[in-house]
Amino acid sequence: MTTMAVLVLFAVSSMAHPHHTEADTPPQTFLYESTALMQSRAAVRAGEPQAVVAYQMLARSADALLAPHTSWSPSTGPWSVLNKSMALPAGVSRNEYLSIGIYNHPCSALPAKCKPYPGGHLLPPAECDTTTGLPWEPCDGIRNQDAITEGDAPRASSMMHAVRTLSLATFLCTNRTATQCDAWAERAAVVLRTWYLEAPTAMEPNLWFGQIVPHKTPPSKGHGGFIEWTETTATLDHVALLRYAAPNVWTEDDHAAFLKWYTSFLEYMESKPASGERDMTNNHGSWFDVMWQGVALSLGNHSVATEAASEVATRRVDTQILADGREWIELERANPSGYCQYNLQALTLNADLARNSGVFDLWGHSGPKGQSIRGALDWLLPYAVGKAKWPYSQNSEAPSWGGMFEIFRRASVQFNNASYEQAACQVLKSSRAMPEPFVAPPTIDVVGVSPLQYTKNLLNLLVPPRFAVEC
Repeated sequence: MTTMAVLVLFAVSSMAHPHHTEADTPPQTFLYESTALMQSRAAVRAGEPQAVVAYQMLARSADALLAPHTSWSPSTGPWSVLNKSMALPAGVSRNEYLSIGIYNHPCSALPAKCKPYPGGHLLPPAECDTTTGLPWEPCDGIRNQDAITEGDAPRASSMMHAVRTLSLATFLCTNRTATQCDAWAERAAVVLRTWYLEAPTAMEPNLWFGQIVPHKTPPSKGHGGFIEWTETTATLDHVALLRYAAPNVWTEDDHAAFLKWYTSFLEYMESKPASGERDMTNNHGSWFDVMWQGVALSLGNHSVATEAASEVATRRVDTQILADGREWIELERANPSGYCQYNLQALTLNADLARNSGVFDLWGHSGPKGQSIRGALDWLLPYAVGKAKWPYSQNSEAPSWGGMFEIFRRASVQFNNASYEQAACQVLKSSRAMPEPFVAPPTIDVVGVSPLQYTKNLLNLLVPPRFAVEC
């Protein structure tokens, strides 16, 4: 076995930046600790090996996104909701976000192993229109990739990952010419303006028609698209980094218009059509809260963020997690190991948002029967690191534990616990791929590098490891 020593990113002296000095206030971020981001910035500029390795891969990814501003391609953007090839249902405009639920299939062409969601049932054959394939039906855990590709979800994902890559590269930029740093910033600004701000490409600030289920009647305004926007809160942090590092490129007017868009989006989140997502008891509800907290905090609305965080305690932790740490709702899914990780990631992000903003102590919350986020993490740990065999059946895949990497990393920081960092390294080393329902980032996001590589992982810059471990 190869032994790999992982270096800790300590804050060290840094070089001057074109727009800010070390005396300046750090950027205002919530999902990522601003002090940790400044630590990574200092480490990159001081040539700390671990930080430099991750930064070099980030810079390669950012360079791959530099394309003529007038062109569009699926790999480099700039993306917009106008790029979808999906036929518009009646009552839906091209500027509205539109997608089909990832597990939905025409009723006339259901996969052989199709199983409904827990508690659901498949329609009797007589109710299926075999000519049109309507209505479509969900087959838990079995993706319909063709339908996914036709909608807006892939472009939204590519847009958010590009903003992350370009904005973080701009924030960390060093030992490159100022022209190169500005090129990354300018490309990030073009990507953002195209998706959010400029006519005729700008998206309407709602997800009314996200994850629809094609039916014999036109879709009504709903809430399913939130689960395809789980990167929203991270994107808000990344834009804050862009604003901090390149205010001459991402201007005050740009940022004001961007926040105005999200002000309207928050109004949608708190509207009746979106209430169904907030009321969901599984991972959908947990991820809604990540977005609700993050958007509210970025808009300076701490009262709403406090309300969201308190709901995570009572409506998620206390109801989703059993006293022994099992996430009982996710264990009923077709691929339970992946969904337990997916829900737990949302809960840990909620906890870090609440901690970093000071609105609530979710990490320390314990329900009436002892339910806690840490309890759920500790229940999954022996399975994730191979000390116990996963006892639940899987629909189509053996358990893969790559989704635990960020969870363990954030837990190691929160609890100042080296064993969680050891587990973080171990799960990446043993994982084949990210499990369902995690979506692998676009190939442009990490050029030539698997997101499962520990030393080159981008998270080392966003949430620096606190401990040096060997695995």
